[in-house]
Amino acid sequence: MNSGFTQATKGLIPTLATNFGIQVCCWGVAAALQTEKPWDKHSVTLDTRHPRQLLASATTAAWAIYLGSFLFERTLRHGDKRFNKVKRKPGLFLVYWLVQGAWVALTALPVYLTNVIPAESHPSLDLQDFLGLALWAGGFIFEVVANYQKRQWRQQVGPDYKRSFISHGLWSISRHPNYFGECVLWAGSYLLSSSSFSSAVQDPAVISRWWTRLALFSPLFVTFLITRVSGIPLLEKENDRRLKDVVAYWKYKKETSMFVPRPVMRS
Repeated sequence: MNSGFTQATKGLIPTLATNFGIQVCCWGVAAALQTEKPWDKHSVTLDTRHPRQLLASATTAAWAIYLGSFLFERTLRHGDKRFNKVKRKPGLFLVYWLVQGAWVALTALPVYLTNVIPAESHPSLDLQDFLGLALWAGGFIFEVVANYQKRQWRQQVGPDYKRSFISHGLWSISRHPNYFGECVLWAGSYLLSSSSFSSAVQDPAVISRWWTRLALFSPLFVTFLITRVSGIPLLEKENDRRLKDVVAYWKYKKETSMFVPRPVMRS
């Protein structure tokens, strides 16, 4: 009997269920131990039947491995202040894990979709795919280099980091180059993954248009979240408080782009 679901919907249901299942399981352990130090939270559907699926999955896996290990190490060393007030409240702690699951699901949705679309519905790789791959690579490298530079700076300044700030390397052209790289790589991931959407939607049994429209929110959602909600606003507020008496910081903040890299002439 026909369930009324498209092939894409049928393929996404177990992926998204697994994604949220992981979040709930991690919440259970974290709530019991009253800690926010999880192991892995990323769920990616891999399907190598078409080169586009392989590329989309491989880039997402590379991102997940890098960022997961980076955040895991940082959390072990410093914890995460965002969880200090909620990790002893299991119900509220669960909300944090579910929101995290929603973030992962929506962010990686274009990759999930391109993997559940049958190989025969994929067009050959074209210019859009290579542009997306180049954009992803540029953003990924930008993020990795920015994080490396900040880690080296923090090791050099030691305990004095609370009265200091990084302003060299990529941090001289953007106050948050790591976040800029993160947003760019997801825009590239969308370009790469979405090459298969236009042909797949021609068959309503394969995928519905509303799935592909929702996928467009992936890079928009990441950018909005980082620039308006939980990324840059929180760090800017913390830095302003921590460095309120440091004249050089306010000069740096005035001269340096908050997000999009832009070389400036220092006075």
